[in-house]
Amino acid sequence: MAIATTNQSELVTWLAGCLGRGDLAPLSCEDLEELAGHLTEERYAGGTAIYERDALPERVHILRSGMVELARDLGGRSAVVQLLRPGSVFGDVPLFLRTGEPTEARAVDDATVLSIDSVTLFGLLGRRPMLARRWLVSVAGRMAEMQDRVSDLLAGGLDRQVASWLLREGSGDGVAVSQLTLARLLGARRTSVNQALRRLEADGYISTGYRRIAVVDAEGLADMLSRR
Repeated sequence: MAIATTNQSELVTWLAGCLGRGDLAPLSCEDLEELAGHLTEERYAGGTAIYERDALPERVHILRSGMVELARDLGGRSAVVQLLRPGSVFGDVPLFLRTGEPTEARAVDDATVLSIDSVTLFGLLGRRPMLARRWLVSVAGRMAEMQDRVSDLLAGGLDRQVASWLLREGSGDGVAVSQLTLARLLGARRTSVNQALRRLEADGYISTGYRRIAVVDAEGLADMLSRR
């Protein structure tokens, strides 16, 4: 359905932020306005699938509100590959590669998703070279974020893995994530993640609440990670 917004300039500004670093590939208002004009909006209740694993991609998505997890089954257990927050672009890489979706995408809580169909997107990228370049920057940035995810998993023991993830995700007001979701992100048991969080909180590095974790001593947490 059409996007429910009364402020086109606000949407255009928001879209620019979704597509990565503007200093590497600046966009004109016309680029962004044409992209915005082709987007449609869908709303998904928490727990609803946006697409299933192995589905052939037909649309590219941008998360407008809520949280979405990309997950896949690994040896009988569901592992979260990535948590997406508002502004995240997803579904474009398998579309470009003409492969099935490597994960399922599911709304963690109620989510609003903007999307554009593949034919229209390819046409836009062909007509607007700066938009194509900016999209390339966006893909590269997301690949770098996935490398950071690998670094989390290689950080060492579970305390260090949790600390590495929180340093990237838990600044400011913190990150809204359940211990179960964090455990699935790190391939660990929820009880083990709970114990790791308690130790980090006891040491004064973080604070925890209902479905929210915040870093209160980023310098100390970084120092902990620097020690072998």
